[in-house]
Amino acid sequence: MRKFILGAAAVAALVVPSVASADVARYQEQSATFTAVQPAGQVGQFANVWTHTYNVTVNPCDGTFVGEGVQDGQDQQGVQHFTEKVTGSFGDGTVTFSAHRSDNVDFALANAPTDGNAITLATSSPVVPWVLEFKVTKPVFTNVSNWKNHGQYVSAQGGGADAAHSCIGMPINSAR
Repeated sequence: MRKFILGAAAVAALVVPSVASADVARYQEQSATFTAVQPAGQVGQFANVWTHTYNVTVNPCDGTFVGEGVQDGQDQQGVQHFTEKVTGSFGDGTVTFSAHRSDNVDFALANAPTDGNAITLATSSPVVPWVLEFKVTKPVFTNVSNWKNHGQYVSAQGGGADAAHSCIGMPINSAR
């Protein structure tokens, strides 16, 4: 029987790399909540407002989202409550979205700062003869998954091109 004595360099070459650390920040499936307020009953004031509260599912790969919300407030016609469907995207300190209200009113904001102070003008359908002023809050993001790696995510989705091309489970600071 032959014995082989390996030098330190040879032993180092035989070391198997370990699996990526579990504490590496990875893209996860996310939800977010944010609000938008607009003057109710009279433009140019934010003492009496319509409050739109949105709960959305966020694609962390590109910042797009889809979700639902409610609009509550009071004007000359009394207390009102509407449900809304919303789609959009988050940018660097901004949000762009369009909402469809339950009474078939649609409105949209583009690149609205999410600082809760800046006023952004919206467009609407049907068009109204007054300006639609909005202030939007910073979204609160919550991870709704805890994928340890991309392979785990792809397997859980049953494989396929869509799952394989997703960023979910990949390190946030990867060289993709």
